[in-house]
Amino acid sequence: MTDKLLVKKRFLKSQKTYNDNAIIQKRMAKKLISMLPENNYNSIFEIGCATGVLTEQIVKNISFNNFTCNDLVETSKEYIDKIVKDNTFIPGDIEKIELNGKYDLIISNAALQWCEDIENTIKKLILNLNKNGTLAISTFGNNNLTEIQTILNIKNVQKVNIKGIEKTEILYFDTPLDVLKHLKYTGANAVIEFQFTKSSLKNFVDQYKKLFSCGNKVSLTYKPIYSVFTK
Repeated sequence: MTDKLLVKKRFLKSQKTYNDNAIIQKRMAKKLISMLPENNYNSIFEIGCATGVLTEQIVKNISFNNFTCNDLVETSKEYIDKIVKDNTFIPGDIEKIELNGKYDLIISNAALQWCEDIENTIKKLILNLNKNGTLAISTFGNNNLTEIQTILNIKNVQKVNIKGIEKTEILYFDTPLDVLKHLKYTGANAVIEFQFTKSSLKNFVDQYKKLFSCGNKVSLTYKPIYSVFTK
């Protein structure tokens, strides 16, 4: 079960460091935008807007009249206000909040993996699409952060069961400690409910170097999934 309070706490804490460290999420946002069938939508609803990584790409590449966005972290609105002056912000858990609007484009980047039931969430979103509206999602597959899953013996860190195009993106860091910092600075450490002791941290570092060294670096593997379809 996903601890939404933990997710909210970790992302709130990482808001100031997110944009400088969300390397994969930025690539995903650009890729998702490039997959859209059109570049002109009357009404847009962005889910999990966070600090506006995807929002910035929307503004740069898409024409629209009405922009609505949502995030679990209420202070995300402060970031979105700087990108889209006239917006409607809906705070809260997308799985629980009621949606009354109809949209031509519903889009989400690197957010729906936090849903307890992503399939029912998608069904809910489809109901809020106008006829011929587009639903565009990028999220992460079950083998995301495989290095972390392997060493900490965590299975299915994020359970995602949707059809789409899956890619592999690998980042390289100087040390395993840099990997942990990266996860912390992007809020992705919300998947790791693990408290390190001095000895367990040493074991983590030793195992990481042993299993996932690439030359003088260590790897961290992301598995983004892209799914775009029209109602």
